[in-house]
Order: sequence, then structure tokens, then C-alpha cells
Amino acid sequence: MAAALLADYQKTCTDLSAAIFKWADPAGAMVKAPTRTWPLAGLDVALAIAAFYLIIVFVGSAMMKNAQPVKLYGLQFFYNISQVALCSYMCIEAAIQAYRNNYTFLPCEPFNATNPPIAPLLWLFYVSKVFDFADTVFIILGKKWNQLSFLHVYHHVTIFLVYWLNLNAGYDGDIFLTVILNGAIHTVMYTYYFLSMHTKDIWWKKYLTLFQIIQFLTMNAQAIYLLCVGCKGFSPQITKLYLGYILSLLVLFLNFYFKSYSGVKPNGKKPVSKKA
Repeated sequence: MAAALLADYQKTCTDLSAAIFKWADPAGAMVKAPTRTWPLAGLDVALAIAAFYLIIVFVGSAMMKNAQPVKLYGLQFFYNISQVALCSYMCIEAAIQAYRNNYTFLPCEPFNATNPPIAPLLWLFYVSKVFDFADTVFIILGKKWNQLSFLHVYHHVTIFLVYWLNLNAGYDGDIFLTVILNGAIHTVMYTYYFLSMHTKDIWWKKYLTLFQIIQFLTMNAQAIYLLCVGCKGFSPQITKLYLGYILSLLVLFLNFYFKSYSGVKPNGKKPVSKKA
């Protein structure tokens, strides 16, 4: 019974991924995309990982509701340091690959469908989004419910699935800029998380969110340019989807920024400062 259900699930995912690839690449230029046989690149695996993450969010939250907070200082110490190292590496490596391949940092870079120089790094970037799920685990175990927001969960699960699509159908060319920007932002973010384990007064906290907003604006500018000039190297369908997705993140982060740092509540009153 279980074997039959698994076979049906895998067949459904195979059919669905084929339809997605046809939508993303109607000309069939990426039919032999090398990335589709790489570890964790299958839609069945990606959807299972995303589902498991959501189970952790809902079941974990319910289990911790009446439990004592769990502090994992040593694990979080190692995790944050590892993330700083990983994200800074991805940012620097993306810049090096751009230099080696004569990218000009202007949109519409060449896309190599069969021997993509950016693809191995993009695979690492995709897998790193699974590593990022540990953020949510630490939040749930610490019962920091104010951090377990819709923005947090939406961002984590959707960015992983969006980069599943990029890994399979948008794995070269202009995608390098995203790795540079996101790698840089996450390097700063995990540096902040590491410092916040040892001090509560970090004066540049609000600028971290501002940097994230600037990141989204830059990504949107790239996508709009690609669509306006009619660039065919990178899939226009993925570019349109990506533009809409990043716009959703921009709106959510702007809402968070103004609620957290504008100094004024929607009712016109200044928020009361809460001591941790």
C-alpha cells in the first residue's frame, strides 16, 4: 500500500514537473538540463521537504505551547558561524564566477543550457535554503512566537520552492546576481543573529531590514529590465514569476519595517518599548 502511494506520488510529481518545465521553457532549450539529475533536484523531494517544514511549524508549535523553552546555545553558536561562512562564500564565489565569465552586471547575460558555470553554486544556494529552516526550529524551541510570523514562514518555504524552479530551469546567466545579493544580506543577517546571542543593544538592527528591502528593489529592477528589453537568455516566464514573488516579499518586508521602526502605530500612537 505504501509502495503504491509512493509510486503514485512520484508519478504525479514527474508529470507536474514536466508541465512546469514546458511552461518555463517552451522552446525546449533546457530539455537536457544537467541539473535535473542532481541530488534533491526532483520535485518529489522538494515538495516533501517543504511539507516537512510546514509540519514542523504547526506540529512543533502545538507541542511547545505548554512546554518550557529550550535553549541550544552551543548549537546556535555553531549554526550562526556556519551560516556566516557559507553565505559569505556563496556571495564571493558568485562574484568570482561573474568575473571569470565576463559578466558585466547588466541584465541579459549569456545562458549556457548544457554546461552552465553558475549551476553548481546555484545548487549549493538551493540546498542552503534547507539549512535556513533551522531558524524556524530555534524560534519554536525558544517559544519566540512574535518571530514566527506569516512573513517568516512564507519567506522560508516559498524561497526554497522558487529556487527549485531556478535550479531546474533558470540555473545560469542572470541568476548570479541573486546569489551575490542574497549571500551578502544573509552574511550580515547571521552576523547579527550571532551578536544578538551576546548583546541586546545592536544599533544597526533596523538597517538590516532596510538592506533586505534594497535587495528586493535591486532584484525587481533586474527583472523589469529583462522583460522590457525582451531578453531571451533567461526564461521570460520565470522572470515574470520571480518579479511577482519578489514584489510580494517587498510588500511584506516594507510592512514589517514600518510597523517595527516607524515609531507610530496604525492608531497614531507611538508603540510602547518592550524590554526583553
